[in-house]
Amino acid sequence: MLDKSDGGCLMLKAKPLLIAGLSGLLFACSPNAESSKPAGDSSASHELAIRKINEQWLTLIRNHDAAAVSRLYASDGAMMAPGAPIAQGQPALEKAWGGLLNTPGFGLTFKADQIVVASGGDMALDRGTYQLTLDGPKGATKDIGKYVVVWRNVEGQWKVAADIFNSDGTPPS
Repeated sequence: MLDKSDGGCLMLKAKPLLIAGLSGLLFACSPNAESSKPAGDSSASHELAIRKINEQWLTLIRNHDAAAVSRLYASDGAMMAPGAPIAQGQPALEKAWGGLLNTPGFGLTFKADQIVVASGGDMALDRGTYQLTLDGPKGATKDIGKYVVVWRNVEGQWKVAADIFNSDGTPPS
């Protein structure tokens, strides 16, 4: 049987342990704790995945593969090019990209300046610049502009939900 002096000593030893344990528990349950992030679901890994798809997109453009480019879009994805009606859905996107890719002198490059992934990992914003070349009635023309692509994570794969771009140059009069 413990006497009062032993019980008091045990309480003095247990109190700091209890406080340390509760502090650790509170930290682990806080919203800023590292353990609150799902493993392998970081925005950096999503950004890298989107950058790799952008590289693939550029390769498909160089290969003039409109069908494959259209499959980078979500089933209800849309391209909103200046001076053209919205192209929405796979058939319309393939037709729009086919028209662009078959334009004489067509060349397109783009570079993401910023990719921001939503905290849920289901949406992302890709903002950047592009350079477009075409053969026009007065010879080769070059256009420099900016774009925004909204990405949607569809069953673990990033797909283009919306793609819009416009020129930095003066609009034709």
